[in-house]
Amino acid sequence: MPQKKKSSLSQYTRRAKRMRQVRSQETNEDREHRLAYNREQTAESRASESSFNNETRLATDRERHALSRASETLTNYSQRLKVDRERHIESRALETFTEHSERLTADRERHAESRASETFTQYSDRLTADRDRHAEFRASETFTECSERLTADRERHAESRASETFTQYSERLTADRERHAESRASETFTQYSERLTADRERHVESRASETFTECSERLTADRESHAESRASETLTQYSERLTADRERHARSRASESFTQYEARLAADKRAVR
Repeated sequence: MPQKKKSSLSQYTRRAKRMRQVRSQETNEDREHRLAYNREQTAESRASESSFNNETRLATDRERHALSRASETLTNYSQRLKVDRERHIESRALETFTEHSERLTADRERHAESRASETFTQYSDRLTADRDRHAEFRASETFTECSERLTADRERHAESRASETFTQYSERLTADRERHAESRASETFTQYSERLTADRERHVESRASETFTECSERLTADRESHAESRASETLTQYSERLTADRERHARSRASESFTQYEARLAADKRAVR
C-alpha cells in the first residue's frame, strides 16, 4: 500500500519547528548577520518585482495572514504577540542608524503600495480586523507590557518623525487626514462609541505612565506638531477641520457617562491652572 502523502500544512509546521530550534541555538553575532542578510535579500527581491508580482504578493500575504490568524488558539495568539514584541525589540537594538532610516522609508513605501492596491472591501475588512486585533492585544497585556509599549511607541514615533523630510511630513499629514476621514465613515455607531471609550482609557493610561519630563516634552511636541499641521493646511482643509472638530466634540460629549463627564471637567480645571 503506497505511503500517504503528508499534507503541506504538516510539512510547513515541521519546517517552522526546525527553524525555531535553529534560531534558539544562534549566537547574537549569527542572529545579527542573519537579520542583515534577510533585509538585503528582501530589499533586492522587492526592487526587482514587477507591479503585477507586487500586487499578487501583497494579496497573497493578506490571505495567508488571515488564514493563519483564524486558525490560532488563544494560547498561540498570546505567545505570538509576546514573541513578536521580543523579536522587534531585538531587531531594533541591532540596527545601525542607516538600517533604521532605510527601514522607516521602506515601511512607508510598503504601506503606501499595500493601501493603493486594496479594494474597498479589503480596506473595510482591514479596518475592522485592526480594531478587533488592537482590542484583543490590549486585553491580553500586563501593566508592565502596557507601560513598555507606550514608552516604545513614543520613542518610535519620535525617531520616525525625526527622519522625515518636509515632503514626507506633508504627505503624512494629508494621508492621515484622509485615512481618519475614511475610517470614521466606515464605522458603525457601536464601533464609534467603543472607539471613543477606548481612546479615553488609552489616553488616561498613557498619561498615568508618563514622567514629568515626558509630559513636558509631549506638550511641547504637540504644540509644534499642531502649529506645523495648521501651517500646511489649505483654506478648505481648515474649514473642514473646524467642522469635523465641532461634530466630534458634540458626539464625544453625547456618549459620555456622568462619571466621564465629571472626570473631564476636573481634568480641564487642572489644565487651566
